[in-house]
Amino acid sequence: MPYKVSLTIGVLCILAGVLFNLYIPLIVGQAIDANWTQVSWSRLTISALKVLGASAVSGTFLFLQRRILIGMSRLVEYDLRRDFYAHLVDQPLSFFQEHRVGDLMARATNDLAAVRQLAGPMIMYTLQTFFVVVIVLPLMFLISWKLTLLLFCNDALVSLTVKFFGQQVHVRFEKIQDFFAQITARAQENFTGVRVVRAYAQEEAEIAAFSTLNRQYAERNLSLVKIDALMRPLMQFLIGLGFVLIMWAGVPLAVRGEITVGQFTVFNMYLFRLIWPLIALGYVVNLYQRGTAV
Repeated sequence: MPYKVSLTIGVLCILAGVLFNLYIPLIVGQAIDANWTQVSWSRLTISALKVLGASAVSGTFLFLQRRILIGMSRLVEYDLRRDFYAHLVDQPLSFFQEHRVGDLMARATNDLAAVRQLAGPMIMYTLQTFFVVVIVLPLMFLISWKLTLLLFCNDALVSLTVKFFGQQVHVRFEKIQDFFAQITARAQENFTGVRVVRAYAQEEAEIAAFSTLNRQYAERNLSLVKIDALMRPLMQFLIGLGFVLIMWAGVPLAVRGEITVGQFTVFNMYLFRLIWPLIALGYVVNLYQRGTAV
């Protein structure tokens, strides 16, 4: 695998960034639960510096993972485009008689860009989500298994939402890709046969036909945009519902002393850390469905 080293380093950077980012809530929780009769400005300053240091290190690894994995996806796209072109050059003339040039042009542009998204951002966001969930959920369970189980009920709704909208994205994007190939083929045929079009004075007719195709293509894209626009607010609402449930059930636990104020704060900070992975999950499904629809 030509990208094995880059992929390995990128994965390690993701893991390191997640670990340092998840260390911050523990620092805050320890500071809150500290014996306030013995707290001094020096101890508070040390805790603050720890938070800043962990944030800086986490941000550094975030930069590295994006630089490595997104850069790797660009190289993947480069290699695929090169191999695709080399493969086309070796094809017999009968191949080009069976496949329209416009279709091949669409494969070389739009489809390869979708594959690049699959090879870069999708891998990065998927691993981020995986590491955060695998590390955070056991820590939250140790703080309060009751609150964690309550959170699972809300996460089930998020999973069902992602699954439903992911299927819709796949179906609609597949149709959009096919329609884009038709537009590209129509434009290519008109460009190569421009003399025939002008000889028979078909300029207006071809413009009208292309405008119709272009309008239909825009309408299909807008239908996909509506799905994406609906999925994100719905996920935000479900995530907000999770916070409401945790506040409703967690505050009485803290009042009764079953968990400390610091632990409740840490639990909520970890819940906040889960927001981006849940949102990224919808984005990942979107990228995956687009990449597999080509």
